[in-house]
Amino acid sequence: MNKKMIKGVSTVLASAILAGLVAGCAKEEAAPVDTAKTPDSAASKEPVTLDWLAYNSFSEPTTDNKIVKMVSEKFNVNFKFWYLDSQKWNDSLNIKLAAGEMPDVMLVKPGVSQIPSYVANGVLAPISDDQIRKLAPNYAKTIDKYDLWNVVKSDGKIYALPNLNLNGEYPTVVVWRKDWLDKLGITKTPETLAEFEDALTKIRNNDPDGNGKKDTYGLSDFAIPAVLGAFGHPGIADVKAAAVQNREDIQYIQKDGKITFAAIQPEMKEALTLLAKWYKAELIDPEFITSENTGGYGFDSHAFFNNRIGLTGKGMFYHWRNVIDTTNPDDKGGGQFVNLKKAQPNADVVFGKAPVGPTGKSGTPQWGVNSTPIGITTKAAKDPRKVETILKMIESSASDMEYYKTTFRGWKGEDWKEENGKFINLIASTPPAEFQKKGVAAFHMIQVPEFDKKMDAFLYDFGDKVKPKGYVPMIVPTVESHTKNATNLTKLTIQTYLKIILGEASPDSFDDYVKTFRANGGDAIEKDVNEAYKKMTGK
Repeated sequence: MNKKMIKGVSTVLASAILAGLVAGCAKEEAAPVDTAKTPDSAASKEPVTLDWLAYNSFSEPTTDNKIVKMVSEKFNVNFKFWYLDSQKWNDSLNIKLAAGEMPDVMLVKPGVSQIPSYVANGVLAPISDDQIRKLAPNYAKTIDKYDLWNVVKSDGKIYALPNLNLNGEYPTVVVWRKDWLDKLGITKTPETLAEFEDALTKIRNNDPDGNGKKDTYGLSDFAIPAVLGAFGHPGIADVKAAAVQNREDIQYIQKDGKITFAAIQPEMKEALTLLAKWYKAELIDPEFITSENTGGYGFDSHAFFNNRIGLTGKGMFYHWRNVIDTTNPDDKGGGQFVNLKKAQPNADVVFGKAPVGPTGKSGTPQWGVNSTPIGITTKAAKDPRKVETILKMIESSASDMEYYKTTFRGWKGEDWKEENGKFINLIASTPPAEFQKKGVAAFHMIQVPEFDKKMDAFLYDFGDKVKPKGYVPMIVPTVESHTKNATNLTKLTIQTYLKIILGEASPDSFDDYVKTFRANGGDAIEKDVNEAYKKMTGK
């Protein structure tokens, strides 16, 4: 996952590179095009030409492959594919925009935070709700289900087509060493904080690995957000990212009808008090401040692999999948489960629930389903046929499973096949650049959870069974005060949290931290975000 949608707006857009674009079109906002008032494009035999940037450009698709030809014929379109270096997307795109070049349809990267800048600079056109519902009704119903319209609005108008990330519907997991729990006589997977504390204490004191040494601990950094979640939305979602990698981690919540910060809520003081108690009792690995992940893939827990801790988290259900797909002879489980078995062949895991706190709260961090939206540009909006075609294409993705499988997963019989009603991916190990050349994923305009769960039924059935409660990140507009202060406020937050946990500061120091947080940009961000949110939603 991505991945945060609240990241700062690209500074390039704010710089002189867009001077030409701003002068040319910033003052001219296209009105929403309503194709109901325009001639029926189906009556025209001339193909529509679309400058296409609605895909992750790992490579440039050829125009003579089966998938491109199929889509071209279906919608009577000639595609001109734009190719941008995916690692320098915004810089490359802004140079083209400043030179007066504009695609007709485009991914809005890095996400919804970019929409206000593109609107202000005349790049994105508004799309009427009536138009979407008329031409893409099933797509609209999917977005309704996940309530994602507000995140693509500016002044209450829709400026992009929301997209989904199905995996973001699943919270990060809680994983225990089952073989350790069994040895310690713990027959019920812990659910409450009291049960967690009891299990962690036994893991620390009762030699679960049987080596005769007191060298095991309960947990490290990956499980700390789950403990915070027993008191409310975790103030820090990723301890290593904030403490070691210096990455911004500001979690927004809505409280009493107002947007504010999870990190400064009084319930986090309660959570830190408990964690300080656990640290003093040696239930928390003293090396947690440098992380249980010591390098490589970020979801690997080397402390868990190496018999140092008995509880981990952060990963997704598919990372730790311990149920084998018997229809796949090559299946050995999720990647992190496989790595555990390599290190400890006799180890086993059990998925637990997020701990329930004193007021019944519970949950782990969740990525959220909101993904990279697709924008229709002011250039395309001048031609109603283009807008109509784009909307009809996204509707086919949302309503026609065969079309979806072809555009998302490739050509049947070559890139995937079905055996006994089961979808089998034949290009899973192929680099994205290779399969994209032949059109795979070039027209993947929306991820449809219903279709993906049918194609990958074994995986998502497992995910549904082990799914804990989660805290969904609140998507808010990017504001300058956030961009200016968020990294420093994250640093202040993680330093305060760590000092309290380590016993270097009293839990009462949390109150001074809140005052400092607010005085050093927190209040400014809160004010600006609430104003921007009202402007975004038009309420």
